[in-house]
Amino acid sequence: MLIDVSNSFSKIALATSGKIGRIYKIPTPDLASAKLSTHRANRAVISSVVPSANKLLQSELSISTLWVDHQTAGVAIRYPKPASIGADRLANVAAAVSIGNLPAIVVDFGTAVTFDIIDASGCYLGGIIAPGLSTAAHALHDRTALLPLTRIRSISSPIGKSTQQAIQIGLLLGAVGIVREVVTRIALQSFDGTVPHILATGGDAELVARLSTSSGGKLIIDTVDPLLTLKGLLVIGNH
Repeated sequence: MLIDVSNSFSKIALATSGKIGRIYKIPTPDLASAKLSTHRANRAVISSVVPSANKLLQSELSISTLWVDHQTAGVAIRYPKPASIGADRLANVAAAVSIGNLPAIVVDFGTAVTFDIIDASGCYLGGIIAPGLSTAAHALHDRTALLPLTRIRSISSPIGKSTQQAIQIGLLLGAVGIVREVVTRIALQSFDGTVPHILATGGDAELVARLSTSSGGKLIIDTVDPLLTLKGLLVIGNH
């Protein structure tokens, strides 16, 4: 059983013979309703960034459980305090290293937008954290008197014709901008100008990837893989 617990949603899947089966996505506050004990599994591999959910999982699961952290992820880490790295980020790194195409940057578009940098030898170097698109949308709504809470949707123009369109454009193009800037700076300062393979995952990855082009017209994001974190859990569980 693969379980990825993030701040907004949790994903649960059974894997057999190296293949991931049906995926269940539920709001993390509703994790208790998942009835994990009813799923037939011999072992669980869990990445969790929600400490309050961990006790629930421990009480629900009666099978052997592997909790992902810097000691169990099976990846080389060059980072001052490896214990502070999020379990989901370590799972993403494990998946990226197993896929290859290194050096690489993994971008996860979730509640936060995280960037994780991996060198050509598969060593984790560190990362960047920015507000996620939905988090930014909620902040605009909560901190202003008139701006509506806006759902992230695809855009067809860089000019908004309504307040909601203006917010959608600002959030999406802002995400494109940060991806472009991060990739450019890291390529120049960390990889002698070599552009790493950019691998994206998370709920807003596809929307941002469609808009992410360099000045030469090349796509900045090379690969979008919505199952990356679960694949990483499978890799770690198979170590």
